[in-house]
This record gives sequence, structure tokens and C-alpha cells, in this order.
Amino acid sequence: MSTIQLDWESPDEETWRHRITACGRSTAFQSWSWGSASVAVGDADGLHRAYILKKGRPVGLVQVFEQKRLGLFTLGQVLRGPLFFHPVMPEDRIAALLAVRSYYPLGRLKRLSVLPELPHGPATLALLREATFHNVLAAYETAWLDLKQPLDTLRAQLRQNFRNQLRRAEAHDTRCAIEEDPRPLLARYDAHRAKMGYSGPSGAMLSSMPAQDGLCLQAYDPDDQLLAGVFFVLHGTAATYQVGWTSPQGRACHAHNLLLWRALPALVDHGIRHLDLGGLNWDKAPGVAHFKAGLGGESFSLPGTFV
Repeated sequence: MSTIQLDWESPDEETWRHRITACGRSTAFQSWSWGSASVAVGDADGLHRAYILKKGRPVGLVQVFEQKRLGLFTLGQVLRGPLFFHPVMPEDRIAALLAVRSYYPLGRLKRLSVLPELPHGPATLALLREATFHNVLAAYETAWLDLKQPLDTLRAQLRQNFRNQLRRAEAHDTRCAIEEDPRPLLARYDAHRAKMGYSGPSGAMLSSMPAQDGLCLQAYDPDDQLLAGVFFVLHGTAATYQVGWTSPQGRACHAHNLLLWRALPALVDHGIRHLDLGGLNWDKAPGVAHFKAGLGGESFSLPGTFV
């Protein structure tokens, strides 16, 4: 019998925030504010949270988003979770997914979809297959930047093309500033997202998150015209690079490179130690992936989505 159990009754915001901080490399999808904002704007139809217990002791957490299909069928989604704040065996991580899946039986017109926060590789795939999970979407790749390193070290790790563009950007008279209100930037992001047909979270959802869980930086030319902007979601001691927008003028002077570089010490000032670059899709968005990879983070692949 598994020693893993789920506590659906106890989660509260204060404890959840404390525990996600203890997870270190946490993910935005499993943060309290991401879940609440998704439901508030209708991006999710429902939400359930649970603490993961091992032998009665809390060791992790999981947030499940629900979507109603045809008014009858319920799809539960675990996105980049569960997360653990105490060491557990790989088998315990799979047992936690099985425990969540038991709440979504097909016989009750429910099904669970999971993008597990597990390293892609033969051992992980074998464990998922043994637990009768079936792969439906390809592996997911991102990269982590360790912000515990000195800035000089981080700069030395930049890829040459990114570093050259950063030098050219620093030669321009560009002003970078932290903005308290991200809504103007997120409105531009939404317009670009609709034009290009991008999926992902809406600007309305991101702007409804508490101010403490976001960091917005924008770049301006000498006439105070907006050149570019970036928005990060903060969760514990980790952050996710979620939104980037650049005007043609900003692209010409590499304002985006400058913003990302200036964002690193700002994130550290907010207590961030781990930066998730937010997904690298080399097939559908190779230019964006190449740009993000220029920061020189540590590549990390997840096994994909399973049901």
C-alpha cells in the first residue's frame, strides 16, 4: 500500500506560499496566485489544491485545474507539478500523480491530464508507463538560470550573439524602469498574442494576479517612447519569464536584451534565486527559443503531457 496520501482540506494561501518557497525551483502553474487568477477570469472552470503527505507528513503540493467539456465531461490538469519541498523517491512522485488520478475516474465522466515536473529520460518514462500513464504530447523544454551567481559570472555565461547585442543596446540612450502597473504592457502582449495566434495565459489573467507576484520592466527611448517590456511571474524564490514585447524600434536597438539583463538584479532584489525562462519551443517559435537560450541557462526537459 502506498504511503502517499492527499490532503484536500487543509490548503490555505499563507501556508501554500511558505511551502512553495521551500520547493526552490517552483513553477508558476503551481503558485496560489496563478490558480486563483485563472479561475477569476474564466481561464479555468474550477480548481482543487492538495498537500501531499508521506506517512502523514507534508512533503509536497499539487494544484489541479479543471475544464468542463460539453457541460458534462471534466478534464483535470496538473501543469508542471506536483512540487515537493522535502526529498522523496521518484516512485513517490508517481504515487502522488496516481492519487490525484483516483479523483478523476472515467466512469464519472472525468479524466486527468498531467505535465509532470519530472526530468525527461528513460527512467521517468518507464515509471509513467508502469503506472499506466500514456503520452499524448511531446516533451517540454525550458531552461533555468541560477541567480545565486554573481552578475559577472552570469554575463560571462551569455551566449556570444546575446552578449554582442547587449553591448550594442548599452551604447544607446535607453532608459529602463520598473513599472508598478503592468496592464499597459499586458494589453500590448494580448494584441500581439491574438494577431499571432499564440496560446498561453491571457494578459487579463496575468494582470489580475497580486502586485507582489509580478515584476514588470520597460525600456524607453530619449523621448520616453516605449521600446520594449518584460513581465515576470514570481513564486517563492523562483520566477518565470512570462511576457516579452518589443516594438520595431526596440528590436532595432536590442532593447529586449538590455531589459532582460537589467531584470536579473531586480529579481534578486525581490528574493528570486531561480529564473525559469518559460519554455523553449524550437519547432513553433525558434526565434524566441534562440533568444531565451542566449541567457545561458541550464536546459531542463520534462517528459511531456500524459493521461
